[in-house]
Amino acid sequence: MLRDLLIDKELFETLREKSLESDEGGMNTTEEVELLEKAVFNRLKKKRSVKKYKKLGVSKGDLKEIIQLADIISLDAMGGPSNYELAKEHQEWCLICGRCCKESESIFIHKDELNLLLTFNPELENGIIHNKLYPEHFELKDIRPCKFMDKETHKCEIYDSRPQVCRSYPLVLIESNGKAKNIINIRYKCNYTINLILEKSMILFDEAIRRLEEKR
Repeated sequence: MLRDLLIDKELFETLREKSLESDEGGMNTTEEVELLEKAVFNRLKKKRSVKKYKKLGVSKGDLKEIIQLADIISLDAMGGPSNYELAKEHQEWCLICGRCCKESESIFIHKDELNLLLTFNPELENGIIHNKLYPEHFELKDIRPCKFMDKETHKCEIYDSRPQVCRSYPLVLIESNGKAKNIINIRYKCNYTINLILEKSMILFDEAIRRLEEKR
């Protein structure tokens, strides 16, 4: 019910189906998305009480649908903050657990940042190869776990000159319909990712409640 106040149901279902399709790198599989949404739901139900709006017909199912919408839409499409703006504003969500550095399949290096990276880290030259999916770009080899992560502190040893893909985490820049956009890299055990979806869900929930109350 609440979700339908924010987006056309048919459009949502189309976007949802597309988002659940695994890409070439195996990112954002159905199982990973569902595990993330479950983790977010456990936090959202504590932040937004269903009982408070029970008389309006709000249920736990509405919370789940709002989370699904938060998964697939950037709030700037509705006049709100973008994924990038939210992530940048709340870097405290990162617990420096090191999981992203341990589990990354590849560290993407854009062709335009290669020279800058090597200027500050010339020892990397023999550790960089052409990217498997995008041969015109590059990646670090032997990267799982990332050899530049300090095993004790989980901090990055080349932090000041790390690739953009590391700077943007948990967002991944992709091209869609000829335009670049940031999507959330699904990591259901990542506190950063969970809180990003949670924040978006609370914003969407509050807006939906406002619209629902205006209709009554």
